[in-house]
Amino acid sequence: MNAIFHQFMSMNTPSTQPVFYWLWTGIVLISLMIIVGGITRLTDSGLSMSDWNLIMGSIPPLNGTDWQQTFERYQEFPQYQQLNAGMNLEEFKSIYFWEYLHRLLGRVIGIVFLIPFGYFWAKDYFNHRLLKRMFILLGLGALQGAMGWIMVKSGLVDIPYVSHYRLAVHFLLAFALIGFCLWYALDLRKRSLEVLQRSTLLMWLLVIGFLFILQLIFGAFTAGLDAGYIYNTFPKMSGQWIPPTFAALDPFLLNLVENPGAVQWIHRVNGTLLLISVVIFWWKAAVQQSNSKWLQAMSGLLLTIILMQYLVGVLTLIYHVPISLGVLHQSIAILFWIIFLGILHRLKY
Repeated sequence: MNAIFHQFMSMNTPSTQPVFYWLWTGIVLISLMIIVGGITRLTDSGLSMSDWNLIMGSIPPLNGTDWQQTFERYQEFPQYQQLNAGMNLEEFKSIYFWEYLHRLLGRVIGIVFLIPFGYFWAKDYFNHRLLKRMFILLGLGALQGAMGWIMVKSGLVDIPYVSHYRLAVHFLLAFALIGFCLWYALDLRKRSLEVLQRSTLLMWLLVIGFLFILQLIFGAFTAGLDAGYIYNTFPKMSGQWIPPTFAALDPFLLNLVENPGAVQWIHRVNGTLLLISVVIFWWKAAVQQSNSKWLQAMSGLLLTIILMQYLVGVLTLIYHVPISLGVLHQSIAILFWIIFLGILHRLKY
């Protein structure tokens, strides 16, 4: 474990050290943002704040009058009128908290990025290549913030539900931000001189990466369509290997992205394929590359994480998506992504 930690945290020169830790701060904050976003989704809190004000929106209601005005504003929108009619002020405060915290974290991430970015730029910490990369992060962050508001806005008109397509884009952008921050941070490490037979391993890592991204997409679809609240048995669905509602929509292809039963089935099958691919990678890395202690440790860690993820996913389904298990399921996905990219980066170079 010490070797793994050293692999992630070793630096090239003292001048890159502040930038390295700054990027890791971003990884931690974005991960926290994803976790709070998951709670926001599971508690149906995302539509509790119907306005977007970058400056004044950072100040929550401070007294009874402010809270009453905010609650009355919420009552003007479809979520209250169609789903939460009769909700009292205290119940409203509980859902408002999570959306407020989610947006506050977004503001904190913006500040944590922009202020050090300006300082590092002014002090010439960035070479030309690294500066371009920082502008990529800036663009992704701005796009993520805009997508968050577009996603919420879609649920404030007529139908009080967030589009699962927009939810998936918002979710993927968060993982992309973690990925870019991590990759750029790892590029600042010392280079390893260990030679690894990597062609076959890289091929399997690419398979794992493809399946994982597909799993993220269908995980977001499952959440957005509330597909986790049906067919709460495993491994069969309503006593069958393929759910009886699999082809309920016409045309057929629409079932793959909008039919809750079909989407959950794809999420299950793809998760199983992802698990199998990680097992194969572990076998090739830990057994066939047994001379590399680092590769043994990292592939074993990746396998352990995916086994935990699979088990938690099954339990989340069986127990009808309790918030604790749902958030844990999402958190393990973040950890898997970080370890996966760490291995990919090492083998690529």
